[in-house]
Amino acid sequence: MKNWIKSNSMAACAVALVTGGMTIGTAQAQEVVLKFATTNAATAHLNKQILTPWAQGINKEGKGILRIDLLHGAVLADHNNYYTRVVNDVVQISWGLTGIIAGKFPLTGVANLPFLADKSEISSTALWRMYESGRLAKEYDEVEVMGFTVFPQGSMHARRPIKSLDDLKGLKIRVGDKITAAIATALGGAPIAMPPSNIYQSMSKGTIDAVLVPYTAFQPFKLAEVTTHHVDARLGASAGMVFMGRKKYDSLPPAAKALLKKHSGEAFTRRFGAFWDRVQAEARDKLVKDPKHTVTVISASQSAQNAKSMEATTQNWVKSTPGGE
Repeated sequence: MKNWIKSNSMAACAVALVTGGMTIGTAQAQEVVLKFATTNAATAHLNKQILTPWAQGINKEGKGILRIDLLHGAVLADHNNYYTRVVNDVVQISWGLTGIIAGKFPLTGVANLPFLADKSEISSTALWRMYESGRLAKEYDEVEVMGFTVFPQGSMHARRPIKSLDDLKGLKIRVGDKITAAIATALGGAPIAMPPSNIYQSMSKGTIDAVLVPYTAFQPFKLAEVTTHHVDARLGASAGMVFMGRKKYDSLPPAAKALLKKHSGEAFTRRFGAFWDRVQAEARDKLVKDPKHTVTVISASQSAQNAKSMEATTQNWVKSTPGGE
């Protein structure tokens, strides 16, 4: 009798251990892990203040449901291939500029036009609302956007003295997309397209003379080391997004989707834009106080003249982009 009880007790323990193991394994299997390639160094202000806290907030709330593994740098995705890396499920989430993906986001290009908005928070929120309205649905058929940002309007930065936009004639100017290329051409410059990660080396070697970017680019790409003269202007912007592949997103459990949605959307987009507005002001102020740098503010009349000269760029975009009007 004792042997029978002992045998059955051991059997019961074995069953409990196996089923318990299955329960634990099942619970662990339910936690979805998504790789997030940020494409920038961990120390970049974008990562430290926006992308890392965003992922950490989801991880804190989503234990057992969803975990985001942050992958900084350009090991699995960089500024050029970030989109295909996500669509092909090499990584599940990434960050990048829409203008770099040729032909995919034509209507989103409206955010890149010159003299459009003064604040990143405003233009970023406007772009999110356009996306949410469905007007841009065709362009985002492969991806689900967590949040947008539209950078502050770009200024001109050079390694040689420039006191006005007239001084740009004949200079080789780095641009990031077709619209900023058209702007550089309208100013008499020779546009050279390249990702932001290539600016430092190209400026150092003299491959380019100037760069059209907002002041937000100075910290992550160390542009203060290779430029000395800056002309404030409103010469177009760049749109960027945090996103994941639509197929992967659609396959997520409802709880994981709900968690991503809670931490994304317009609130995240607005916070993203406000962050850039702060960075823009801080980076510019730092250059103004640095005796090695000269920051020129063009007059109101010059600004009005520039806006008028840029009208052709905007009208050409409207005519050449289906639905651009």
